[in-house]
Amino acid sequence: MSHPEIIDNCKRIIIQYLIDTIGRGNIVSIILYGSVARNEESYKYVNGKLFLESDLDVLVVVKNIAIAVKSLIILRRLCKNISDELRKKWLLSSVNFSITTENRLLYARPNDFHLHLKLNGKVIFGKELIGLMPGYGYDRYKAIPISYLNRTIFGFLMLVVKSVALSGIIEGKVTVDGYNSILKSTRKLTLFMIRVIIIKDSIPLNPYDLTEIKTKKSLYEIKNYAIFDDLLNSYEDIKLRESKEDWSISEIQKCLVRVISQFNSTIAILTGINQPFVALPTKLIFGHFPFIRRLEYSVYIFLTNVTTTWTIGLFKFMIFIMLNPERIFEGYYDLFVSSPRLMKSAGELNNDSYQQRQSWLKQYNKTLKPWKYDVENL
Repeated sequence: MSHPEIIDNCKRIIIQYLIDTIGRGNIVSIILYGSVARNEESYKYVNGKLFLESDLDVLVVVKNIAIAVKSLIILRRLCKNISDELRKKWLLSSVNFSITTENRLLYARPNDFHLHLKLNGKVIFGKELIGLMPGYGYDRYKAIPISYLNRTIFGFLMLVVKSVALSGIIEGKVTVDGYNSILKSTRKLTLFMIRVIIIKDSIPLNPYDLTEIKTKKSLYEIKNYAIFDDLLNSYEDIKLRESKEDWSISEIQKCLVRVISQFNSTIAILTGINQPFVALPTKLIFGHFPFIRRLEYSVYIFLTNVTTTWTIGLFKFMIFIMLNPERIFEGYYDLFVSSPRLMKSAGELNNDSYQQRQSWLKQYNKTLKPWKYDVENL
């Protein structure tokens, strides 16, 4: 089966599931976004058969808030059911759903997610809403709040930390997949740092088109060219490994050290203050989390777990989100900057390195604890 056929079959099944579950009349539009929409998806042969390796990211636009709330209640189960079916034939990863209303999509304040939808989203069912969304001329990039950009790259920083924790490094049992998971998450973080610099500096490039970025960057005077070029080089330098003979623990350590330095430089560019992250005021980085946004996210957590077993942990997490949302990012940053110290080859392991790894893991579990509000998240 060819690449286009795999994508088409996946889209067909996703659309049918959504129509059957939410109702054709309730759906305004279904929009594909992410790497598949950008034609940057990756594939992998497993036992001689071709599978889609990238996630499928889908935004479902419904008529009103009541339908959106009802849809959120079944969101988790729906993602799992579709992912399970597609994995039988064509998919290695997952299907991820977001839900919004037509009014909210068309009238939201500028943000980087909507910029990506405008530039790269593809309507696969229903009303052609992309053309109705507000335009994002290069001069309007600056309308996107810096705090939104910071939160975006912190989200990918968290993925790097999680990939380190789950790779097997801590236990001394790293596999090829575990090793590559660190490289993949680091590469994603690098790519998104490139994008936020383009948006922040209003560089006349499509931040989601890597080919355009590489071929046209020389046409423009780029304010932060040194870090921008270093990030592009890093992105190209990070190569996945095929076997244990191809990898080196010291290489992945250098990769992490490099991306940490680049991350700190990117934060300095975004905030305009070249100081260590820990010395910067929290609000300067993440902005103000309006009460209504914290409340909305708490309601989202409630609705997506309404069909699971309730625990006291879920209520604690909702309170945590309401009171200290920035602490989610701070704990992961500390783990991020200390992760290179965990990268030891077998010959370098000793009691000190063992204690260091256990201390990191303890801190990781403590940071992750608020998220473990039900059995599925354990």
